[in-house]
Formats: sequence, structure tokens, C-alpha cells
Amino acid sequence: MNNQFGDNMISDKVIFKKDSGEKIEVKEKFVGLKIRKDKIMSINFRCPENDINPIKEFFGKFKGNSPFKLNIGETGDIPCYFKGISPVLKQTDEAGFQYYFVSVTAQELGTPKPKNLEDCECFRLSD
Repeated sequence: MNNQFGDNMISDKVIFKKDSGEKIEVKEKFVGLKIRKDKIMSINFRCPENDINPIKEFFGKFKGNSPFKLNIGETGDIPCYFKGISPVLKQTDEAGFQYYFVSVTAQELGTPKPKNLEDCECFRLSD
């Protein structure tokens, strides 16, 4: 499912890409993102077993400070460093649905700053 805002379509996928080109796409409904101090973020995955295994395999190969890109809804890449992964937890919700949970910690590298303010699309001179 895609969400439409004007003429732009936002995908319902969150894409994680390594510099090698390897990538994984996860349905947005299975991903939660919490941003903390110093651009540290927790990327939380809560999904059925068949969806958690590729996530565990993808991030399980990372070493500390490995670079990757995060792309939410195909809105653009956010460069990050991998910081760690939690153990996978098997849980059951109130309705009796069994799901798996894993959390990845990452640090956003930040947005490149324009060399000149005039190069920035958001920069406008006031009259």
C-alpha cells in the first residue's frame, strides 16, 4: 500500500542498504523508529517469524560502526553507522498473536551541509 501526498507516492517499505549493494526491504508496519540524543536511533522490528529471520541475518553480519543507509518510504537515503543489535525475543500479544522483536541501534551521520547557503534550497533572502 502506498500513501499519496499530492503527486508524490510514499512507499510502505523501509529499505536498509549496505555499501556492497546488499539490501533488505521491510514493511513499514513492522518498523518503529526512536531517535535519541546525538542522532542515536533505535530501529525496532516487531513481526512474524518469517519476516524477522531476514532482518536478523542482514544485521547479524554487521560489525561495529559499519555504514549503511536507511530509506523510509523511498523518500531518500539517510546515512547511518551500525552500533549493535539486541537478541531476538519471542513474544505474544494480548490477542494471542505470536511475534518476534529485535532492536538495532544506529547513529545517523547527519545531513551534508551546503558549501554556500545560497546552494541550499531552503535558503531565501528576505526583502
